[in-house]
Amino acid sequence: MNNYVFTQDGAPAHTFKKVQEFCKGNMASFWPADFWPSSSPDVNPLDFAVWGFLEGKTNKTSHTSVEA
Repeated sequence: MNNYVFTQDGAPAHTFKKVQEFCKGNMASFWPADFWPSSSPDVNPLDFAVWGFLEGKTNKTSHTSVEA
């Protein structure tokens, strides 16, 4: 049984920088925490695969209002 999927949730122990670095260095197809799906059963792979990227882009600058 060489093929397996190891998943973690967003608990602080799983998203801790040292844990993320270890997994990245020791797991060939590791997905960083930004790419993990949310807990919503309605989320499809495209929703969670790009969310971290988009959030990083939109949160680079402070906004003065919701409309900004």
